[in-house]
Amino acid sequence: MTEHDSNTPIFWNESLSVGEPTLDKHHQHLAHLINQLGGRDSDNLKSEQMVDILSALVKYAEYHFKHEEELMAEAAYDHLESHRQEHLHFCEVVAEICYGATLGVISAKELFSYLTRWWRNHILLEDMKYKPSLQALFEVS
Repeated sequence: MTEHDSNTPIFWNESLSVGEPTLDKHHQHLAHLINQLGGRDSDNLKSEQMVDILSALVKYAEYHFKHEEELMAEAAYDHLESHRQEHLHFCEVVAEICYGATLGVISAKELFSYLTRWWRNHILLEDMKYKPSLQALFEVS
């Protein structure tokens, strides 16, 4: 198993930093919420604890995406719209997964695997693209 295996908890390190402390803290908190899902012994996504974690994850992701998109707009990031579409797609998929979980067709392991894979890929592949724009913004400010 590698660090990037989708069944492995997310461990934060500096290679994941987008160079903006608030966004890094947001990413760390999202990782914490995702890891809480992976730490559940129960495979029952309908349990009250699981529903609470999923609700917190969705709410916090929406908060984070809004803040991140505002910073990207302020930095005049060229690919803001495609990045926004990534965020919308994530929210749609998580909503579908939550619905599937209520029907019992998606397990907690499948959800955890999807979320860890998405989190890692989104930060390492998508968020890193805006890092230079944010660095330029804060150098000017």
